[in-house]
Formats: sequence, C-alpha cells, structure tokens
Amino acid sequence: MSDNIAYGGQAVIEGVMMRSPRFFAVACRRRNGEIVVRTEPVPKFFTRYAWARWPLMRGVFALADAMVLGMKSLLWSANIAALDDRAGAGRRERLVEDGPEITEAMAELEASLGRSGVRSEPAAEDPMISSSVTNGGRTDTVSGLIISGTVFVGMGIGIALFVLTPSLLIGWLPHVGSPLGRNLLEGLLRVVLFLGYIQLIARMEHVKRLFGYHGAEHKAINGLEAEGVADVQVALRLSTIHPRCGTNFVLTVLMVKVLLASFFGWPVLWLRMLVRLAMLPVTAALAFEVIRLAGKYRHVTFLQVIVAPGLLTQRLTTREPDLSMIEVAVRSLQSVMEREQATPVMDQIARETAGSRS
Repeated sequence: MSDNIAYGGQAVIEGVMMRSPRFFAVACRRRNGEIVVRTEPVPKFFTRYAWARWPLMRGVFALADAMVLGMKSLLWSANIAALDDRAGAGRRERLVEDGPEITEAMAELEASLGRSGVRSEPAAEDPMISSSVTNGGRTDTVSGLIISGTVFVGMGIGIALFVLTPSLLIGWLPHVGSPLGRNLLEGLLRVVLFLGYIQLIARMEHVKRLFGYHGAEHKAINGLEAEGVADVQVALRLSTIHPRCGTNFVLTVLMVKVLLASFFGWPVLWLRMLVRLAMLPVTAALAFEVIRLAGKYRHVTFLQVIVAPGLLTQRLTTREPDLSMIEVAVRSLQSVMEREQATPVMDQIARETAGSRS
C-alpha cells in the first residue's frame, strides 16, 4: 500500500463503511441505483491523545471506536433504507410511531439528500463508480443519545450471552474435572454459542446481503493492500477473507479469554463473574495486537496459525458479493482515501494561513 495507512471497515445496510485513522466514509446503494456517500472525521477522542495509540491501550480504544463508528454508520444506512421504503410506498407523511428523534433525523436526511449535505449520482456502467463524496455542514442525522444507548444495550446483551452465560451454565455441571477442564469447557461453550448465533442470523435474507457487503469490503481492502489501488476490477479477483476482520477479532478474544481465565482457577460464582468482566479490556487489548501483527506480517506462519480459526469463521460471515456491492465498497474506500490524503495539504494551508495572520 502506497501510503502505509491501514484502512478498515464494516458492512452496513445496503452499503459499506470504510475508515482510516482520521476519517470514515459510508457508501450506500439506494433502490434507484444511486450511490450516496458520506464522509466525516473520526471523533476526536479517538485521535487526540497519543497514549490512546500505545500498544495494548490502543486495542481497548479501537474496540470502543469500532462500536461507536459502526453503530453510527449502521443507523445512517438504516435511515437511507427507510427513506427508500417510504418513497417506494408513495408515503411522505411523518412516521409518528418512529418517535420524535427518528422523525427529526428522517426530515434532516431528506433535506441533506435533496438540497445540501449528501449528493448522489446514478450508478455508472464503468466499474469505477462516479458517485459523490459528501462532507458538508451538519453531519449527525441520528441523535447521539440513540447511538450511545444502542451501543450500550448491544454491548450488554453480548456480554451477558457470550461472557457470563457460559460460565454460569458450566458452573451448574456436577463437580467433576479440574478447574482447567471447566475453563476449557466454558471456552468451548462460548465459541459454540457464538458460531450458533452466526448460523442462526445467516438464514435471514437481509443478513445474507449484509454478509455480501462484508465480503465486498474485504475484497476492496485486499485489493488496495495487494496492488496499491482501490479498483473494482482488482477487488473482483481477490479474497473475501481478511485477517483484520471483526469476526476474527471476536473469535480471537474468545480464545485468549480461555487462556487468561485458566490462571484464576474456578472460584465462586460472584468472583468468577467479576473476573470475567475485569478481563474484558485485557483480552481485547491482547487480541487486537495479535490480529494487528497477523495482518501486517502475513508471511509469518506462527501468527497465521493463531488467527486461522478466525479466518475460517469468516466463511460464515462473508459471502461472494455481486458487482454492485463491490462498486459500493470501492467507492467508500476511495472517498475515505481522498479525504485522508488531502488532509496533510489542508493542514499545511491552515498553518500557513495562521502564520500569515500572526
């Protein structure tokens, strides 16, 4: 990759979010074939402090960062889909049942798509989509309260299901086996629950499309890292598997958690739950560093063996995308690259302007 910047992303509803260290972009395919793209800076909290990028520390903040940006992007794409649903039904009245915050967000979204904010153009026949990049004025279409609440509720459900429940269930087994054996059983149950959850939701039609966009996101980034260019034809040739995937991160967290839990034996229930919760930041930090190294040094066999289970699991969470999905992923990647690469020039102009005024 020419600029040595690590790009990542995630699938959203009928689209893809791509991010760089300082910016993120969301591209969505509307029902009429248009691609709408929105770019924003990453919240300053995640980029302001140098200590937040220290080894081990950065894993914890990267997890929080991914959750906040991911939910914000997902809700914005949901608003785009809801707008198309309303247009398709021929109804432009306000949806009272959505509540005042969503109603206000939809009104603002319509205004931004129609007049200012986000512009869009029809999908081009050429693989390199000529859609517009947005960065204008107000950027928040969804209430920060909704984003924060959804993140915390989702995180709470995930912790209860995949962290606490396995320990509780294994604790009910008859008192046979060593503490190490119980920890291994707990880890195995945790992985089974996670894989079962993925298999269950993968049966839903809209999730199948989401997994297709997930595959498109990986193809676009693999193309950039392999050949240094964000291009549809390049992405088409490459794999839907990538070592820095969130699926890989989750499975690596589950495996690292088994290792760490083994050092604490099998204490009483309340203490065991407390230990499991306290280990979450440490586990996330270690898993992040492992995946980061595996993505950077793909020729190192030892690292690839560690992340191999996560890579196999990606076959459940990615599907081979169609051309239209890859076009959206590449356009999102192009947008965030343009913004990231233009920033040093903009910073230099700002410094020179400030200097001329002093």
